[in-house]
Amino acid sequence: MSEVFDVLVIGAGPGGTQAAVSAAHQMRHVLLLDASKVSRRRGRAYWSKTVKIEDAPVFAGITGIEFAKALQGWTEGQPERAIQRGGEERMAGIRRADGFALDLERLDKTFRLTYATEPLSRDGTVGATTTALGRTVVVASGFEDGWPDIEINDAADRMYRKYQLVYRYAGNSRGWHLCIRCDGHLHVDERVAIVGVGDYIFDVVQGAQDFTDRITVLTNGRPHGMSPPVLEALRERGVELEEGRIEAHIGQGLNLLGFRMADGRELFFDGFFVDEGLKANDEFLHRFDVGHSDDGLLRCSDDHEVLNSSGDPIPGMWAAGDIVAGERNLIASAFASGQDAGLEASDSLRRWAAPTAGGQNEAVSSIARRSSVGGTGDLE
Repeated sequence: MSEVFDVLVIGAGPGGTQAAVSAAHQMRHVLLLDASKVSRRRGRAYWSKTVKIEDAPVFAGITGIEFAKALQGWTEGQPERAIQRGGEERMAGIRRADGFALDLERLDKTFRLTYATEPLSRDGTVGATTTALGRTVVVASGFEDGWPDIEINDAADRMYRKYQLVYRYAGNSRGWHLCIRCDGHLHVDERVAIVGVGDYIFDVVQGAQDFTDRITVLTNGRPHGMSPPVLEALRERGVELEEGRIEAHIGQGLNLLGFRMADGRELFFDGFFVDEGLKANDEFLHRFDVGHSDDGLLRCSDDHEVLNSSGDPIPGMWAAGDIVAGERNLIASAFASGQDAGLEASDSLRRWAAPTAGGQNEAVSSIARRSSVGGTGDLE
């Protein structure tokens, strides 16, 4: 019989790591899938290369790379081990695997996850793959941030090669930032550039007001796409609008200083924020009728169960971290959702539920409502 994990956690950022640790604390056997070495994708926390993260509980004053190492070390406190339960030996703890999720399907009583185990090629070609079975799943694979198309090497398709020049200036106090809440404090009363279009860019501008009034929105040669009320609100607040095409970065070492525009002008700023939209990393869920929010993230219940397009929970599937719609994209929020998802997935595997007033087990228990497949007798 093939090995079956209690919980498959897809994604090893703060949300996924917390989900894995929480489930392992409940004596569940967990597979934690880390895509970073295979896909070369990284979560937002990793972009803080030299700027210390200050909103991560427990890991105060830590850079993105150190934070990733600390998360991995945290899982080592819950190693795989054999335990005795009910006179039988079973496995508990966390097995960490390098892999990029390709496909998830529901079988009779389990989920089957297929994932790549070798680094993807420059054109995205997949090499060796393997599979794992699990009774429940926690999706914590995050999203990809859009980046401005400035000096992009289109010959390479993988994100961190295609955007290698942009990445050079990311994660420094004087460089590209993705989150105004996280990094706005680095540019108090300084001149700030915000690259993006559409009404949603006003959210970044609105957040920037906590730190500075010297704000310029750059559309990078595109129509601004703002509705008249939003455009008027920007003008009333003295926000400059620059619709010229950005041709190149102006930098010194790892510091981004400004932009050279297509018309030859050079514009200089102290801080650079970008919001070009996002794309959820959930291609592997194509077999499921998952519900998405307007910005493409997974709709979930209050217990972080993934919902289908009709708003009903998908049995046995939870989500955590940035991929969850309606959550603040902060590390502390990811930890909270990860703990909820990990514990809920673990609780769904309990063999019996609380008795009803009549002294019998509840007919419709959480195990029946939220188990991955089958009834209570099939889960151990």
